[in-house]
Amino acid sequence: MSYQQPEPEEEEEAVTAARSQKRRSFQKLVKKVVHTQTTARVADHRRHSKHVLYPSRSRTCIRQAPIVGGEPISSDTATELRMRVFGAADLRSFSLEEWLLLPFSFNDAGSPQAYGLRVHSASTKGMAMCVQAYLLKHLLFSHIKPSGVGDVAKLLKTTRRAQVDGLVSALADILWLMGEKKHAVLCLVQEDTYVNEDPEYMDDGCTEKLVTFEFERYEELKFTLKKYIYELVTEGHHGMLLFLYSVVLSRSFPRLSADLEGEECSLVMASGTIHPCLVTLLLTGRATKYLHNGIVYEGSEDKMAIPKTGILVRSEIGLLVWNRQESDENRTKVGSRLKTPTLPIWVTRCNDSYGVLFNPNRDLIRDYHAENRFDLYYYSSNPRQTTSTVLTIDTRSPALKDDHQRPPLESIVHTKWMDADVSWNGTMPYV
Repeated sequence: MSYQQPEPEEEEEAVTAARSQKRRSFQKLVKKVVHTQTTARVADHRRHSKHVLYPSRSRTCIRQAPIVGGEPISSDTATELRMRVFGAADLRSFSLEEWLLLPFSFNDAGSPQAYGLRVHSASTKGMAMCVQAYLLKHLLFSHIKPSGVGDVAKLLKTTRRAQVDGLVSALADILWLMGEKKHAVLCLVQEDTYVNEDPEYMDDGCTEKLVTFEFERYEELKFTLKKYIYELVTEGHHGMLLFLYSVVLSRSFPRLSADLEGEECSLVMASGTIHPCLVTLLLTGRATKYLHNGIVYEGSEDKMAIPKTGILVRSEIGLLVWNRQESDENRTKVGSRLKTPTLPIWVTRCNDSYGVLFNPNRDLIRDYHAENRFDLYYYSSNPRQTTSTVLTIDTRSPALKDDHQRPPLESIVHTKWMDADVSWNGTMPYV
């Protein structure tokens, strides 16, 4: 059998084709290796990246953003901050321990009480209910025309995104009010410790690690709050305490002293619960224990009249107070600037337990005809409260219960709508 030698051109084409095939095979192998490495890196990043599902089982991720910038807290500021809030800086008091490692958190989205903040400690409940009132302001009225009433059930069964956006807006509103709508301060925590070896200060794991951000524009404050909201809502973080510190620094130490008219009192009492003047600070922008309208002078022939400054302007969010231990003669007087706010939302302090009453119709405040018969929703983050509590108030029908039979929540309603009939609509009274 004869062997025919290939032509040089054919041999060259065969070699070129073989090389091309090898090149394509090599490229496929490289792409496969790169794809495998990239997939592994992404999986590793996702496994180790810090993020939170807010709330649980949510598809809305709030990722932890690196805290960049900020002014480290000084030893003097940290000491005075602890003194103003907890009454002591050189020891870790019971009241301080009650506020550490507590974040803001919500009930499950889509549930009947999705609008509600979940409170894990009785100590923080007062401040949480004040924030809750501002949160309801945004959930109920931000996207509704002034003369309209939205779908209440839909608004209250809010989405996870609405929960986050509402909380950011609520916190921003309060901090901006503290600085008289000109200035605000936001406190966050870094890993570094900025207060060292100070005999007048004992570490608590939070205050000595603060960095502060100052703002002259509301939009910048709100943007930064949304950017770092992870720090306020994540389990194991100091969200509630960081916000309280932000409130105090936004108000500033000198203005806080002026508000209290020289009286020395800590914003958080020894029991861990908040002082009443912190409630007025959060709702009106001024810290005062007096709830009457304007300035009242009290004195006698022997003593110079002393001014007692109450509520100077009509509040956006109201306040109602009732305590069974007080006699009718010595009962806490609440002025109309708190009883009749610009929005139908009231923080309630009933036997020193806090909650919120609200109505989705603005006309309840503006039209007395709307007060003939209406509903009030009540929320207090009570574990026994699994469905919405709705009270029906009828001001045309006199109440049939005497003072001893009347549940405390009905008594607090009567401080605003005297002698009105209150129906719990089948709910067993629990307040």
